[in-house]
Amino acid sequence: MDNDRQRWDARYASGDRRHDAEPAPRLAAWARTAPPGRALDVAAGLGRHALLLARHGWTVDAVDISLEALLILKRRAAQAALHVNLVVADLDDLECRPASYDLAVQTFFLDRSLITRLARWVRPGGHVYVETHRRTSTAPAGGRYALDPGELRTLFETWQVVEYEEGVRPEGGREIDTARLLARRPG
Repeated sequence: MDNDRQRWDARYASGDRRHDAEPAPRLAAWARTAPPGRALDVAAGLGRHALLLARHGWTVDAVDISLEALLILKRRAAQAALHVNLVVADLDDLECRPASYDLAVQTFFLDRSLITRLARWVRPGGHVYVETHRRTSTAPAGGRYALDPGELRTLFETWQVVEYEEGVRPEGGREIDTARLLARRPG
């Protein structure tokens, strides 16, 4: 945990912004029309999704292991006159009250046990948005942090899938192979 925290803090403190991207287009489109509620953004980083949701009236808890990232997010929120609740935590240890969020967001941080916990933390009728790399020959870290084709849909097979897509898409001047899911918890 400490090594991860130090590595990410050093990356953000050095001015590295390679993970600083626009919000996921599918989540952004959905957020424009969804009634706001309470949202959890895990591995929030610099806050692209937390800020998007706060802008649309959501009460957002942004969780990340990096204090440096969250300090940048805090400044960005203040500049935009938005409020985001910041939580420094190792996601391996994060626990939340069951059924306490209307939306949980996890993008490009893959931990299958965290996906299972997200499902518990979302209220019946609430949503999850998950987007991450698919396991291909071009996946980062040799595919260690990537899902097999079709795996994301299987992880939420008991949920109502609102949108699901797999495949290559452009991002930041390159193409990445991802799986994206927006699903509603039954109930």
